[in-house]
Amino acid sequence: MASARALGGAIPTSRTTYIGKGRGRGRGAAAGDGSPRQPGSQAGSAGTDQRQLLGVAGILELLETAPPSTNAESLAEQVFKEAEASINTGDEVTKFAHSLYKWTLQAPDRAKNAAIACNAVGQLERDNIKFRSPFLQTLKKDYDSRNEWKDVEETRWVSLACLVCQFYKEFRVAGNYVAALESPALTCIEMLLSTSSIKCHVYGVEQLCDLGPILYPKNSEKIDEMMDDLRRRLLASDTLSSSRVLFLEALEFYAGGWEMDETAVDYYTNKKAGI
Repeated sequence: MASARALGGAIPTSRTTYIGKGRGRGRGAAAGDGSPRQPGSQAGSAGTDQRQLLGVAGILELLETAPPSTNAESLAEQVFKEAEASINTGDEVTKFAHSLYKWTLQAPDRAKNAAIACNAVGQLERDNIKFRSPFLQTLKKDYDSRNEWKDVEETRWVSLACLVCQFYKEFRVAGNYVAALESPALTCIEMLLSTSSIKCHVYGVEQLCDLGPILYPKNSEKIDEMMDDLRRRLLASDTLSSSRVLFLEALEFYAGGWEMDETAVDYYTNKKAGI
């Protein structure tokens, strides 16, 4: 099997775990201790009983404005505290779930923070209605019907695919990944990469690089086939130069055992800046 390095040139040997720079990748990683702004909060107040509660709209703004350097655990804690204090009925739980889902599908870059929020409030329950029930029901309905609408609603489809991937990565039951989400996540990555859309390629490679280390141990044969296909398309005469950059990045990351040195990360970040 040809190495991606043979296609892309020599890569320095000093290696580090790839955290993915650019285009929102790495959001939620513990790369800093900055806290996101809390809209509606009162300066100098402490505790939800001493300041204005955010409510659903405020929680969505909190997710929207959280910087890429925000610690995932810190963001999850803030979302949980706000939801626990401001959502009081089963109808409000359902409204929150539907509002968060609709907000997420408006832009692919929202998937990471949305998944963090879902994991934080998955067990939130009022009037025997748990947050995760209406959220997952809506997600399943759209996933099952994706082939009926994905070609005419590309942004919504790419956002859904990213959400499925990030939901698999972030959501836990008893501390474990949800096995039922593994195959859909892999399917979403494969579908994003198999199209001719640059936008799909951007986010397909992003999700592959993010989830590859998690998915590969149990899905090595399928992912190996996926990478062989990317290698063929990388060399095809009709492949756009932008897609070649993205495919080469995925192949280099895969060939390096799901790691990439910082010099290579910077190289691909710069190459993708104009895509």
